[in-house]
Amino acid sequence: MVELKPNQPRWRQVFEIIRDRIHSGQYKPGERIPSIVDLIEEFGIANATAQKVMRALRQAELIHTEPGMGSFVKAPEDQATD
Repeated sequence: MVELKPNQPRWRQVFEIIRDRIHSGQYKPGERIPSIVDLIEEFGIANATAQKVMRALRQAELIHTEPGMGSFVKAPEDQATD
């Protein structure tokens, strides 16, 4: 389990970790990212926190979600810039 810092919002820390994994190429364009259940297990966060992370990743245009299929990394040309 990834240990999170107690003095920062948990959702923001997880968002930044997943964002960094996308930017570093650990999660490649078109690749499925961990599910909400996977995020809960890996980071020890609540379901609502994991939902907020996924929402933030979609709002940042880093991922897109296909109902029943999962969430996938967008191609760099489809991503918003920071």
